[in-house]
This record gives sequence, structure tokens and C-alpha cells, in this order.
Amino acid sequence: MSVTALLRHSIEAYKRNAKLISFFSVPLLIAFPLSLLLPNFIALSGTFLRFRSVASNLSAFEAFFITIVFLVALALFAFAVVAINVVVRSQRTLTRLTHREVEKIESCTMKLYLVFLTAFFITLVAAMLIYQYSFLGAFGSTLSLIIAFLAAVAVLFAPQAIVIDDLSVKHALSASFKMVSRKFGLFVFFLAFAGIVLLVNAWFFMQLTQFFLYSRFLGLVVNAVLIVPFLEVFKTQIYLSKYTLL
Repeated sequence: MSVTALLRHSIEAYKRNAKLISFFSVPLLIAFPLSLLLPNFIALSGTFLRFRSVASNLSAFEAFFITIVFLVALALFAFAVVAINVVVRSQRTLTRLTHREVEKIESCTMKLYLVFLTAFFITLVAAMLIYQYSFLGAFGSTLSLIIAFLAAVAVLFAPQAIVIDDLSVKHALSASFKMVSRKFGLFVFFLAFAGIVLLVNAWFFMQLTQFFLYSRFLGLVVNAVLIVPFLEVFKTQIYLSKYTLL
């Protein structure tokens, strides 16, 4: 299936299910501001954890607080992503969104939560080890980025594998890698498309800071309510493209 057709399917799916997708995007709207309570920085209209801040000397209360906030934000994010995928799958396969499908969101959320937690833990441990062995110098930062990128690739299509194919945590990770290798052209296009959209969003709200100091936080809202849900819809369409009958 061509990129044009996939984008058309994505726009159509988003338009048809705009109300449900917006409803299930509310946890994202909560998760993004909640993550601001962590040691972080804002880039590309998203929040990113400062590993060096985490690696510094924290009190027991600070460590506990950061852990709880992170786990709650991650759970909200996983729930929203799963729910959006369930809605899109129902629309694309021309099936009704039944009560059983809605109940399935809970089990899929737990699986995806474990996937995200595993990827984060690997990235965190790697970053902290690289920070500890600072003799790596500039190469250490590059190595951290490479590890983070590989972890992101490993979980990129994991939500779709879990929701659409009902795979386990282990098999969802392998399915994500297989999807990237089989649809490498679409994978590269998705990265480019997502990067451009996020850059434009970040640039626009950065320009607004000249008139409104906190406009960059509006960028987070747009990211949570519009951009991330649409990108998830697009990913689902890419994943479904492996089924030729659809």
C-alpha cells in the first residue's frame, strides 16, 4: 500500500473517530503536564527526563516521588495509546466496538505498560552507566542516543502488535522489529513525517513565546490532543498494511 493511501486511511480514520480518539486522548493530556513534575526538559513539544538529574544524589522522598509520578504518567500514556488503537482497528476492520473490546483495553494496557517500562529501564540503566564511566567523553552521549533510538524502534509498533495481534510482551517487541525491517521504507517515512510535524509544532509555539511566555506549554497540549493521537493512528494503518485483504 502506498504512503498516500495510508495517509488517506489515517485521515479518514481520525475524522470518523474524532470524538472517541479525543476522549481517549484525555489521559495523554494529563500525562504530559504530570511529567513536568519530573527532572525534565521540553523539546519538540514533548517532555524528556534528565538522566543526569536522576543520577544525582536524591533524597528518599524525592526518589519515591519521581518514581510514582513517572509510573502514573506512563500508565496513562499506555492506556491512551491502547484505546486509540482499539478504536482504529475497529473502524478499519469494519467491526463494531463491543463491550468485550472495551474490556480488552485493560489487559492490553498492562502488556504495553510492561513494554514501555522495559524499554525505559534499559535506556535508564545504559544512560546511567555511560554517565558513570565519563571517560567515554563525547562518544558516551552518542552511544546513549543510539541505545535510546534502538529502544524506541523496539517498542514503536508494539502497541499495534499487542492490540491487533494480541501478542505477548516478548513477542510484541520482536514483532515491532520485524515490522520495521519488512516495512523499512514506511518506517523511514513515518520518522520523517513525525519529525517534521513535531518540529513545525515546536517552532510555531516557540515563536509565540515572544508574545506569551508559557506558549511552549500550549505546544504540549497540541502534541497530546492532536499530534500523538494522529501519529498513533498512522502507525496503526502502517501495521495493518501487512494484511493485504485490508
